Amino acid sequence: MLLTKVFDKESFERLNSRIEALVDDGLVSTKNSALIFLFLSHRFYKEQFEIEEAYTDGGNDCGIDAIYIDRQSDQPVVHLFQSKVHDSERKARNAFKASAAEKSVRFFEVLKDRDSELDKVVNARLKQKILEIRDLQDRDFPAFKLWLLSNGNECVEHQLRPLVRNLAAQDVDVEQFHMIEFVEFCVDAHSARTSHTFFARDAGVVEFGNSELRSFVGYISARQLYDLIRDLRDERKVDYSLFDMNVRGFLGLNNPVNKEIFKTAASSEKRHFASFNNGITMVGTSCKVMRTATDNPKVGVKRLSIVNGAQTCSAIFDAMKDYFPDFGGFEELSVLFRIFETDDPELISKIAVSTNTQNRILSRDLRVNDERQLKLESDLAKLGVTYVRKRGLLASYSVKGGRILDALRAGQLIMSYKLHDPARAKRDSDSIFSEAYEKIFNSATAEQIVEALEWFELIEEKKQFIEDEIRIRGVARTDDTFVTYGSFHVLMLCGMIGKAAPTSEREQVIEKAIQVIAEALKQAGEPAYYSYFRDPKQADRLKNAIKQFSLF
Repeated sequence: MLLTKVFDKESFERLNSRIEALVDDGLVSTKNSALIFLFLSHRFYKEQFEIEEAYTDGGNDCGIDAIYIDRQSDQPVVHLFQSKVHDSERKARNAFKASAAEKSVRFFEVLKDRDSELDKVVNARLKQKILEIRDLQDRDFPAFKLWLLSNGNECVEHQLRPLVRNLAAQDVDVEQFHMIEFVEFCVDAHSARTSHTFFARDAGVVEFGNSELRSFVGYISARQLYDLIRDLRDERKVDYSLFDMNVRGFLGLNNPVNKEIFKTAASSEKRHFASFNNGITMVGTSCKVMRTATDNPKVGVKRLSIVNGAQTCSAIFDAMKDYFPDFGGFEELSVLFRIFETDDPELISKIAVSTNTQNRILSRDLRVNDERQLKLESDLAKLGVTYVRKRGLLASYSVKGGRILDALRAGQLIMSYKLHDPARAKRDSDSIFSEAYEKIFNSATAEQIVEALEWFELIEEKKQFIEDEIRIRGVARTDDTFVTYGSFHVLMLCGMIGKAAPTSEREQVIEKAIQVIAEALKQAGEPAYYSYFRDPKQADRLKNAIKQFSLF
């Protein structure tokens, strides 16, 4: 059931301020894109280049502003986004229009009609996404989910119901995510509560240590856990600020591990949950346990953070929230908890990394405080670049008049511009912080990274010009529409033929690189961009082709 939420002027202003900062900092080109950027950054922990490839907004977009395909779960999920940003508080108070959401029906008609000429019915970006989805459908059975996003109020339930029924018949789910959700999930950084209390199970709480680090171990009931992590303003929502120090956010119920957690929490086996689950790990600046002869132990924690167990907490919460306030069916469910008493940020970080074993931790998480990353952050700051070491935080930064560089993007720039391996930069970005880490970050200085960044910014300007031409004039040519997917390949070619080029001639180098790739695409039979630019053999062919050109 969709719940009507009270419009909050302060929340509207805070969210719009964040949206404007993203546009001003150049992380997105439009305000509508900003909401998608925030959502994919915080909900799915997607990196900047993955988000940029998701956008489909423009003429002939069938009401779809972006498409992200989650391939990590046991069943791929195609997430479709329709985004609306209101400039005025008055307009934001109105409900999201169901008529706008209904435009998405056209997308599914085009997707199914494989005889249609895509160039005539959809824009260039959407065409590539449709080709990618069709390829996926030929090999698998993806699920579909339509997300309605806005900085205003949600759609009225009875107005949305016909569309929900229509799409449900096609196995498409519809979800809403609007102003209040954006503020609490993507903007808020701290919990409204500075102190948290809960009652442990009657098995008791065991305390260890009395000097440098005290710790507490016990069991917490599902009901107590629900109350501990719920948002005080909405009993059916999680207070996600409690997980700020976790190395990652909730990965979603489509994640196979989280699916199993949810199944166990909602099944008749819930009484065995503590035996099947690793439990949760918390930290706080201080912790006290009150024991009495009759009551369960009462635990009080100041500045509570859940550093491991976001998946467990969220899956249990999702299993319980539809039963609020009657949680009798979950009475037997218990979760093991550990609490460490510390206010040392470095120690908290180490605890978070070392205890996160239930889902895969990306190598980048383990490199956050590596000395090379810290040095690079310091060196780049001297050159006017703000370096973001931790994943998922790019959308939280705002540097007026300066440059922001994500650590993954830095690795991709080095791999493409200096090491000439753009396909791996796109296809296997995890390796940047694992097996390729030493080769990448030991081979480039802060000055070289800034040089690559300057080239890439020019390529991005070219890409934006191309996209504006497509959106405004409907111009779509094979010789440049690929740049959205192939920007790292353009950068590689610039690094090969234009390193010595004066600044005034760099745009000419970029044009030559684009021409080389356009010709290669024609020779390859105009393949889908998604697969072409992830194929290392194609990158090798481009390197061989560029050797035939001598610009200077």
